Amino acid sequence: MSKAEVLERYIRMAQAAGTVVERVAKAELSVRLAALLGEEESSKMAALSASGWPEGLRESVEAVLASCGFEVTMARKDQSGYSWDRVRLGAASVGIVWCEKYLAETGSLVLTTGPGMGGLASLLPEISIVLSDADGCLEELAEYLHLAGAALPARMTLVTGPSRTGDIEATMTTGVHGPGKVVHFILDVD
Repeated sequence: MSKAEVLERYIRMAQAAGTVVERVAKAELSVRLAALLGEEESSKMAALSASGWPEGLRESVEAVLASCGFEVTMARKDQSGYSWDRVRLGAASVGIVWCEKYLAETGSLVLTTGPGMGGLASLLPEISIVLSDADGCLEELAEYLHLAGAALPARMTLVTGPSRTGDIEATMTTGVHGPGKVVHFILDVD
């Protein structure tokens, strides 16, 4: 399968799982992100991962958040590693993280953990916004595991659409144990 076919398969699978997927030129990301954030009417607090971003991207996202009236909370480095201001994290309505790899086979995002990577930023807020490069799409989990090899993270989370549960009176409910909306901006080369 060609890279383009793998990416199209990912988009189909992710959308079927409930993820909002949009391909965006890198130069247009600020405009699209501002439009999405402008629709947000609840808390004006955003949680960001502190590390793992491509150079300059986190700062660009922070500028868009500021222009939309959002405060930002991130894990801060301290003597024991990284820690969150849990009150501010709990108040965040939006979480924004960088995701290096994602899987066409299941339409899943591969969110790795590590110092400052922001797993909580992607899983706690009502809206999870994930940014990736177009070339980060892999066919299947086995390919990811092979590529990671000995550098496989101690933990990773596969996110396949918004949080769903059927444990409340056997009725499917969205957003109870995590984000009710997952938006994936795939950044294409301009």
